[in-house]
Amino acid sequence: MPWSGFASGLFGIFAVRTYIDEQYLRSEILSYLAGTGLIGITLWWLLPERSASLGMEWAGCLLGGLVCVFIWYRFAPGLFDRAQAKLTKRSGVERLGRTDVRTVAKLLPQHHNEYDPRQYHRAGEFFMGLDQNNNPIYWAGNLPHIAIAGTSGCGKGRKLQDLAAQSIMNSEALFYLDPKDDEWGAHALYSACNEHGKPYHYLALLPENPAQINILAGAKAWEIEELFSATLSLQDTGKGADFFKAKDRNAAHHASVLAHEENLTIAELYSDMSNDVFWQKEAPGFLDKLREMAGVEAINARESSFSIAEIVANGGGVYVLGSMTLQAVKRAQQMIFVRIQQIATARDRMNGVQRTVCVIADEAKYHISRPVLQGLGASRDKGMRVVLSFQSFTDLKDCPADLNPEMVAGAIVENTPCKFIYKLEDPDSSDWFARKSGVILVDDETRQLEKNIALAEATNSERSIRQTEHFLFDSNKLSNLPTGWVVLFGKGLAQTCYVSPYRVDKCLAAITPIPAKINVANNKIMSLKNDVQLSKVTYTHGKIKRPKDHEFFRME
Repeated sequence: MPWSGFASGLFGIFAVRTYIDEQYLRSEILSYLAGTGLIGITLWWLLPERSASLGMEWAGCLLGGLVCVFIWYRFAPGLFDRAQAKLTKRSGVERLGRTDVRTVAKLLPQHHNEYDPRQYHRAGEFFMGLDQNNNPIYWAGNLPHIAIAGTSGCGKGRKLQDLAAQSIMNSEALFYLDPKDDEWGAHALYSACNEHGKPYHYLALLPENPAQINILAGAKAWEIEELFSATLSLQDTGKGADFFKAKDRNAAHHASVLAHEENLTIAELYSDMSNDVFWQKEAPGFLDKLREMAGVEAINARESSFSIAEIVANGGGVYVLGSMTLQAVKRAQQMIFVRIQQIATARDRMNGVQRTVCVIADEAKYHISRPVLQGLGASRDKGMRVVLSFQSFTDLKDCPADLNPEMVAGAIVENTPCKFIYKLEDPDSSDWFARKSGVILVDDETRQLEKNIALAEATNSERSIRQTEHFLFDSNKLSNLPTGWVVLFGKGLAQTCYVSPYRVDKCLAAITPIPAKINVANNKIMSLKNDVQLSKVTYTHGKIKRPKDHEFFRME
């Protein structure tokens, strides 16, 4: 008797459900079974002798049946959906779908064991890295300008050092500009130069370092003027201050001619012009900036310990340590970049194939100037390669005021056919590189869901697939690349490759600048006393004089 109550509850709920689904025959059968139970309890109630406890049991069983059916409809559909998804054999014509950031790690390359990049180096080619099948990827022929992007700490330095070593191996003239003092950069370049018998120089621009080169040595008057214009922010910006910049450019022209004719350093040039009352009144802003540059002792040597022009002509490596904070040092970095570009592009191309000049600019925003950007497109044809490292497009747009941020990012993107993209944190940059990777066809799946009597959703047996477009490397992948893995653009389709560190031993000689030759007897060297004042000797048109009390230099 009690079990008929349980059955009545089950059959009653199932009857309602089948009726909603318009399965009328099944609904009628279940309704009959449920009704039979109800008729039974009704007849029992009419008996003259009946047990109250038996009726209570029947009611409890009826309630239990309702609860069981509710639990079934509430939880069983989800279990059946998951089981069905695992057991279903997918169509063979179905393509890959879109990525899910929660599971994208399964689609990315896994951890790779480190290797020694030297074992893959080849003369005349550049080793880019190992693909997912451990096959080396080479760039045959002339390597173009390169952009290396990725968030801080993702491993950009390891590729810069490997490219520097391969550049030295191929007898190129390499200049490694480092404003952040990378732990291994100088040691990697020093090791490569020693291994291949090439000269190595460490040029440190910070205030405590001695005079090492004369940045103006051998430059024509117009080249010196370009150096000043590029690094001292003398270009018009469309603002009211342009009136004064015109006067500063006039002063820069005079200074350039004077420096060229008298073979002066920047410090000597400042000493000369700062004592001229006309320039004190006409262009005080230019003199202030010139004073800052005069305070960078490293580029104000009378007799250089090495020559940029000699490195360009004969090959070798120069590691330039700069700064990300000191304004005068940042300007010196930009000036060195422009000077290298001037020397490289001024070579006589009628005299056979010129030696390739490679400039590696780590943290590119600290080296960018208008001549550098304008020269990117033309410098490659003149035997020059530039490797620019940055974190994101937002990072690049933090540029000097006389440059358009969008123009800076666009010029670098357009003129760097080869790109190494590490893990990106900036969404705008990852979206751009996702579009750059190209479009592939994927399948989007749609399903129909039904809500049952227990308010639980379940999929029916039908699903549809439609063809749509997606990116080969979407932002999910670019934002979650494992350490050491990059997406390489420029060699066919975008592809992943693994870049291993260029392991070397640290050496004190790699980070020791060689002071310029000092000829005290002839007074051919000036030394700025640690950002305090000019030394005891200054020059004006070749005539020695003592500085006045107000003549001093200070690093800003």
